Amino acid sequence: MATSSRTFVSLFTGAGGLDLGLEAAGWQPLAQIECDADAVGTLKLAAERRASSDAGDDAKTLVIPKRIEDQSPAELRKQLGLRKGQLPLIAGGPPCQPFTTHGLRQALTDRRAVEVWPTYLQYVDEFSPKALLIENVDGLLSAALKHRPLNLRNSEAGELGFDERKGSFLHWLLNELANRGYTTTWGLVEAADYGVPQMRQRSIIIGVKGKSPCYLPAPQHGLPGLPPFRTLKEALGDITELGAIQPLSARKAAVYAQIPPGGNWRDLPTETQVSTMGKAYEATGGKSGWWRRLSWDSPTPTILGMPDHSSTALIHPDEIRCLSVNECAAAQSFPSDTQFHGKSRSQYQQIGNAVPPLLGKALGTHLATFLTQQRDVRPTPPDWRRTSSNRRIGTHGWVIPKTFNDHSFTLNVKIRPDHVWFKLQNKEADSDTLFAAV
Repeated sequence: MATSSRTFVSLFTGAGGLDLGLEAAGWQPLAQIECDADAVGTLKLAAERRASSDAGDDAKTLVIPKRIEDQSPAELRKQLGLRKGQLPLIAGGPPCQPFTTHGLRQALTDRRAVEVWPTYLQYVDEFSPKALLIENVDGLLSAALKHRPLNLRNSEAGELGFDERKGSFLHWLLNELANRGYTTTWGLVEAADYGVPQMRQRSIIIGVKGKSPCYLPAPQHGLPGLPPFRTLKEALGDITELGAIQPLSARKAAVYAQIPPGGNWRDLPTETQVSTMGKAYEATGGKSGWWRRLSWDSPTPTILGMPDHSSTALIHPDEIRCLSVNECAAAQSFPSDTQFHGKSRSQYQQIGNAVPPLLGKALGTHLATFLTQQRDVRPTPPDWRRTSSNRRIGTHGWVIPKTFNDHSFTLNVKIRPDHVWFKLQNKEADSDTLFAAV
């Protein structure tokens, strides 16, 4: 197997969006571990194309159709012919369901995470890579280690314990990585900032061996002096074959026919709003994603796996239909020659779950530069980012390892009283944890 300065092992690979982006930045995947059968089929199609390229044998990728818990990290390291500390990068985003704000947010008490994260750390221990790259939903940054049901969050139940506070899962993970010698930076990124024609906020964690933080890459689009965000019109401009299209029911098609491009349920007559929205009509919140039509002149909203669902719909601006599989892939910035295995529903799901390749490319390029130069520019977020809470975009902080369980934390955002960071900030001066907010 190749052991260049830009090789990586991919965990929780899915359809390979992150890996395609890293490849575009000059990285080579040595192994990809994924348990979904259709996603494995997609990875094998990509591996075949990679092996038939000019790179030949040097571009071969081992695709492992397993859960990471069922693959021995030690056996994989030996199979790849690597010494501990030789691998440049472990990349991948563990399952998001335990952390998404649309779910119960049970973090490590969720059965899908209770084995995954400790196993992830076993891979870190076994390979001891030079760098780590983790992608997940934005809720990862504010999830608690222990879930207390909402009906028990009252004065009678008592104050939230440290592990029940928001951010305690992240605090645990950062300490685990720091104890292993990784300086870790974390925060939210907006995919559109990196040329993806889609508004998609995701949490990113970058860990590197040593005492120097590798900060998140600076935006490349959308700010003064930079190119504008890419639009849906730009994304779909070169598509010649639509691929599969998820059908709409006659009822849904009749509703969308009354909504203009860029509009949503609020553009319907009042009676139709009530009948169409059902119980959601009385619910609080913006609800701007319900019964929406896309606009040509802006990035798409977040691409999810169900383009026909009333709350996550991706309806074409001009035609009364869902975006096709190939159109969704383009909005995710997948290369036009990407092939997806499985039935259309599975293909939509694979695309919706993926990391946009252009975001992966920006992360891979930035990380490669850091590993070569061993320095990075400390970010200076705009005032509105510095004074915002955890669900805003921008670098949130970094932790530099000191001694075991005694590390230096720095935050770049306002601290909320229900977060662990508030507790840490208000510890006594002789606390074991050094904490600074900038």
